[in-house]
Amino acid sequence: MSGSEVPEVPGVTEVTGGSHGLAAAYAAVRALADDYDRAGDRLRGWAEVGRRTALDDDLLESAALAPVTFAEAEAAVLGAATGPDGALMASLGWEADAVAVRAGVAALEGADDLARAAFDVLDHALGRAIGTLLPATLPALLPLLPSAPLLAPVLAPEADALLAEAVAEHPDLVQHLVNGSGGLLDGLLLAGVLRAPWRLRDTEAAAAALAAAYGDPGRGRARRLGTPRTTRQPGGLADLLADLDEVHRAGGDGTIEVRTATAPDGSVRHVVHLPGTDDLATLPWTQDDDARDLAANLLLVAGLDNPHQQGVLDAMAQAGIGPEDPVLLVGHSQGGMVAAALLAAGGPFHVTDVVTAGAPTAHLDGFPPGSHVLSLEHRGDLVPLLDGEDNRDTLEQTTVRFAGAEGAGGGSGVAAAHGIGHYAAAAAVLEAAAADGTAHPSVLDALRRLEEQGYVAGPAGTVVTSQAFQVVREP
Repeated sequence: MSGSEVPEVPGVTEVTGGSHGLAAAYAAVRALADDYDRAGDRLRGWAEVGRRTALDDDLLESAALAPVTFAEAEAAVLGAATGPDGALMASLGWEADAVAVRAGVAALEGADDLARAAFDVLDHALGRAIGTLLPATLPALLPLLPSAPLLAPVLAPEADALLAEAVAEHPDLVQHLVNGSGGLLDGLLLAGVLRAPWRLRDTEAAAAALAAAYGDPGRGRARRLGTPRTTRQPGGLADLLADLDEVHRAGGDGTIEVRTATAPDGSVRHVVHLPGTDDLATLPWTQDDDARDLAANLLLVAGLDNPHQQGVLDAMAQAGIGPEDPVLLVGHSQGGMVAAALLAAGGPFHVTDVVTAGAPTAHLDGFPPGSHVLSLEHRGDLVPLLDGEDNRDTLEQTTVRFAGAEGAGGGSGVAAAHGIGHYAAAAAVLEAAAADGTAHPSVLDALRRLEEQGYVAGPAGTVVTSQAFQVVREP
């Protein structure tokens, strides 16, 4: 079921993946093929029973006593077992259907993969063409450089508004342009503007090349901030995002929070809140101990280890999270990228679920079976588009795209569209839809899962403590 089938939920434009996504449908069809196979096996077993019955010694001995009825019995048994309408032929039909069903699913999946690969090739070719031709256009812009400082205050707001409108109205186009970033740098290499001993084939390679300009990324570690405090148990998804916003607003650069819920039966659950980028303007020569900077974004898109990710693991260890304790990671922007990357990579902690808000995750290869990622993407937010493609439709990830309410992000423009206010408002809408039964089934299951895992709406008497940390980068 796609997002187009749930127009009754205000603002929701599309839902993909999860328990009722395309991948789930493919899995259900494959399960049906397995049922066909098992039916064929049973019928073949019955055919074997019929063959043994026809050769039964007692039945054969009765032939001399009643040759006519013996012949009739033999014919009936053999017909039911191996005749044109018998069990053996029927088993072949069921198994042929199983093969056909599996082949059909494989063909559909192959077509999806082929279409994705074709877009990758076209996006790279377009980016490469732009990169090759760009140097030829630069001389025409040189006369405008002296007036740039005067024009910037006038043009910057207009450019911001135009970019915000383009992202909101044509997100697919923006994704294709981002997906061609490897080709763009490749074209600049061919044109002689850049020099490197390698070629750039995709967005991940482009991000890795840009990250390399920052040199050694250093190591990340966590500093404890204050002492643990008692806090409240979140009631649902909206509370999780409100708590994340609180961590972002109350803490300084690099602040994260680990909340531990201890139920009356002694079982524990942990929720780790990961805010987004602190410094998007970091340059190689301005980099400091901030672990949540532009360089970390590039390393994450490239799929490389990074100080932010390392520091989060250090904080989780210092917070006393055990290797078998269930963990939910909730992240906005770069925090969501780290959360998804930690789940995808595996590691020393039992991360079962992730909630991301405004975070690109499509560059990851996938998530472990049995885990789940709920990804919220605001239509108009540039950041979720920076992986260059849509999130894959899988059982392990549910993606909800929505159009934010006017003013929910606290302003207009590209930065405001990325504000967590849009995501908190969307979470409240999704919970209301779940309560009145209009939510998409994948969303309903994702919200129900958070409750069943004990991360929200825990039993009475649950005690929640909070520990704050600052993640920093050490050279």
